[in-house]
Amino acid sequence: MRLNLTLPLPVSINVLYINQYVWDARIRKRVPTGKRILSKEGEKVKKQIIVAASNQIKTQEWDYEFTKVHYLYMDTLIYFNRKGRDDNNIYKLNNDALEKIVYDNDSRVLTRTQRILYDKKNPRVELTFTPVEYIGIFDNEETYIEFLENCKTCSRYKRNCSILKAATEGYVQDEIDEGNCFKYKQTKINE
Repeated sequence: MRLNLTLPLPVSINVLYINQYVWDARIRKRVPTGKRILSKEGEKVKKQIIVAASNQIKTQEWDYEFTKVHYLYMDTLIYFNRKGRDDNNIYKLNNDALEKIVYDNDSRVLTRTQRILYDKKNPRVELTFTPVEYIGIFDNEETYIEFLENCKTCSRYKRNCSILKAATEGYVQDEIDEGNCFKYKQTKINE
């Protein structure tokens, strides 16, 4: 499973949000509310990203449902319009715009900048989404299946083992070390 997108270059986080102000009649001044709202430029680019991603995803096989429970790598090739831009400042708008289109929640997206280039005529980001290899605390599917097969012979397994569930969700636990569960108890034959 793989998804490739070419999208408009997001605006920097530095200009993405503006502070929201309200009029304070007591001091006859506008004062900040502490809230930040998306700037007009941010709204414009976000819409462009949404349209471009929506159109491109239609032509590729992508399993949105998979993203609800799995992590993804987002490898990024950035074409800035000028030198001096910071790659970390563009991800907020980009990741928020792609939420509910490419993936369910951007908390499951592992962002990796692979390269930065400069293109004054066509600034853009090229994204490649791929599933991560690991499952929870397990390095890959093979080690997960090996652990799971052992779990199936444990008396805790039939009762929906909380240790297995937490390990699959990525929780590090004292009960598991180097692939061994210290709470393992062999199932009795009559169980």
